[in-house]
Amino acid sequence: MSTPIPAHIASLWRNNDKIAAIKRLREESGMGLAEAKHALESQLDGDDGLEPPRDGEAMRTAIEAALARGDKIVAIKLLKDATGIGLKEAKDRIESGDPQQWLVPANTAMPNTNTPAEPAAAAWMAPGHEPGRVRSSGAWTAAFVVVLVLVLAGWYFLRA
Repeated sequence: MSTPIPAHIASLWRNNDKIAAIKRLREESGMGLAEAKHALESQLDGDDGLEPPRDGEAMRTAIEAALARGDKIVAIKLLKDATGIGLKEAKDRIESGDPQQWLVPANTAMPNTNTPAEPAAAAWMAPGHEPGRVRSSGAWTAAFVVVLVLVLAGWYFLRA
C-alpha cells in the first residue's frame, strides 16, 4: 500500500517543482530518493507501470478518479491508451464530461504496442555524414582561390 501524498507536496509536483516535492516528501516520510520519486510519479502522474484498464467500467472509474484528483492529462492518457484514439479526440471526449464517451467499444481493436516501430532512414545515418559540416559543391572555394590568386598577382606586380 502506498503512502498518500500531502496536498502541499502534490501542488509542488504539479507546478513542476519536482525536486522540491521529492525533497519535502523524503523529509516528511523518511523515504529514500528512489522510493519518494516513484511514489510521486505513480500517484500524481498516474504512471504506475500497469496496463490501462481494458473494460468499460474500470476505464470509467479510473478516468473519474483522475479527474477527481484534477489530473485531466492522466485521464486523457488513460482514454487514449485504452482505446487507441488520437490525442485530440481523447481530449475532446474527456472535456465533454459525458462518461458514455469514455467507454471502450467492444469491437475496438487495441493497438499492438509490443512491436517496435520500424526506424526511418535518417540523414545522420548516411555514410560519410559529418556532424556540423555543410556540404557544398566546391565551386565557391574554387572561385575564392582564383580571386585570391588574381589579387596577390596584382599586388606583386603593382608594388614594384
